[in-house]
Amino acid sequence: MSDHSQAQNHDDIRVPKGALIGAGLLILFTIGTVGFFRLTGQEPTAQVPPSEQVLSARALKFEDGEDGSVLVYEASDDGGADRVIHRVQSGEGGFIRGVLRSLARARNASGISRDHPFLLELHTSGTLILEDPQTGQRIDLQAFGPSNIATFRTLLHSDEPPQAGLIQNGAP
Repeated sequence: MSDHSQAQNHDDIRVPKGALIGAGLLILFTIGTVGFFRLTGQEPTAQVPPSEQVLSARALKFEDGEDGSVLVYEASDDGGADRVIHRVQSGEGGFIRGVLRSLARARNASGISRDHPFLLELHTSGTLILEDPQTGQRIDLQAFGPSNIATFRTLLHSDEPPQAGLIQNGAP
């Protein structure tokens, strides 16, 4: 094979004109969109759209128990003692634990105390949202399936009385 035929093979690579025009338009569109958001001060972030109305809401605090359980408190809005409304037994509630770890990680990264409550909201559209008002993080729980939604939905209406040995605002 001659040097001329090898050089010719390298020169045979051709990109269709339409593909180059499409790529150029895509780049221009991207730069234009970013420029628009920068100039108008808007943030192009993915956000859970606000629902039309909140049907039910509860401010919740979560605390690790000494026995590996997770205590769920309804946060008092009048300065009184928070009240235990639910207990996730050790080895149970993997979904709740996973979601809380995610939210706690964001708080730790921001240097925010774990003393602030989370907000659990059920909207008229049926959407169940867990929000951290301190970080602005919102989790649409609908994305995780019916059985996982049910674990949080029970917290909206749970009034489990404190079990023997539980102290308000403290671990067992």
